[in-house]
Amino acid sequence: MRLLIENARIVDGTGAPAREGSLLVEDAHIAELGETSLAPDEVLDVGGAVIAPGFLDMHSHSDFTLPGQPDASAKVLQGVTTEVVCNCGLGLTPANAQVEKFYELIQPMIFGEQGGGCYRDLDAYADRLHADGVSVNVACLVPHGNVRGAVMGMEERKPTASEMASMRELTESQLSQGAFGLSTGLVYPPGAFAETEELVELAKVLHPFGGFYATHMRDEGTRLVPSVKEALTIGREARVGVQISHHKAAGRFNWGKTKATLKLLEEARADGLDVHSDVYPYTAGSTVLSAMFVPLWAFEGEQGALLKRLRDPAMRARIVEDSKRRLLGFAKLPGILDSIFPKRLLLPLLLRELSKVIVISSTKRQHQYEGMSLADMAKSRGQPLYEAMMDLLIEEETAVAAIAHVMDEGDVQRVMKHPHTMIGTDGFPQREGKPTRAPTALIPGCSSTTCASWGCSRSRRRCTR
Repeated sequence: MRLLIENARIVDGTGAPAREGSLLVEDAHIAELGETSLAPDEVLDVGGAVIAPGFLDMHSHSDFTLPGQPDASAKVLQGVTTEVVCNCGLGLTPANAQVEKFYELIQPMIFGEQGGGCYRDLDAYADRLHADGVSVNVACLVPHGNVRGAVMGMEERKPTASEMASMRELTESQLSQGAFGLSTGLVYPPGAFAETEELVELAKVLHPFGGFYATHMRDEGTRLVPSVKEALTIGREARVGVQISHHKAAGRFNWGKTKATLKLLEEARADGLDVHSDVYPYTAGSTVLSAMFVPLWAFEGEQGALLKRLRDPAMRARIVEDSKRRLLGFAKLPGILDSIFPKRLLLPLLLRELSKVIVISSTKRQHQYEGMSLADMAKSRGQPLYEAMMDLLIEEETAVAAIAHVMDEGDVQRVMKHPHTMIGTDGFPQREGKPTRAPTALIPGCSSTTCASWGCSRSRRRCTR
């Protein structure tokens, strides 16, 4: 069977300009490109539509929903044919009993009813995908949070020599089974408890496998530049490539910092480090509410430790005080004002601003709050902001996700235009019959939005990436 697709704009993925032409497909393979000589059995006139290689979703969380969803239509219909999964130090594999308990807690708040069970290793996960069938290519990373959680649980400390050896062994095992690299989520416990030295040691395991280090960095706001520098240090010392996940500058005080971070990436590339970043075409991001307003120390310990602390009046007061102190660290005034003005006076203004731009996207039980800003949620409860947030976390067993409108369009554009930036949805396809309330369940229309904003619609001649 030969199908001739004619009157198309062909984008070949090399960076060359789009060109008018035809494409002949024979037995599901491209037989000829441009001018064709073979006689077709069928002709399809696409009226100037673009033909391009399948898109690579460089930052996906579809590993949570692909089992049992072989068509992956929500991604395929965007043109995505390859997904890089197990990002942000999160994933369904590897997992032991400790890790499984952790995901029993966090999956409902992020994936609604869609999340599946965990898998002991990558082979077991791949077996499930092969058994169900899957419509996209899947490249798995080794999620650092799973590795650390499997060996050390939720303990906030350095690993012992024996624990470090166990983490290296577990990472190497996943790589031997086909993982492409290591991912970290350095704002999410237990991965956030790791120091740079630990990450370098684990990244060194990647080198013989040709793997790369992908990181949701420690800070995408006030300490964005130092966080990028840490990622580059890990890449240099481990001699592996680096992928900066969802490259952004979050928070009004930090807008414009992508100029400095992109310069750091360019300098590192000039020195021989293979470093890239990914981005989505939106000025908002999503995470869990506890990651925004609860200090890391409150997560340490057994499952349910955070809830116990939130219910304890003294611990709760300490959590709120540390949270406010952390928020004040995000505030930076211009020039000499930053050193002489009492930042404590900025706190009411900062909280008022944040409460308007952070929107609750998913709850476990009280769905009436979904779609409300934090300000509206607190008002509806007749409570001060922090009291309302802490009570809600208790009532929902911390299963509250939120979307934060904290980015600037100029930064998004700057990162997206950079030649070493790739596109990532930071999302997952919705499973048929399993509705989700999470806003990044798909990052809707990420590919089409990217093309419409930066590619084909702006200039037919410049449609190349």
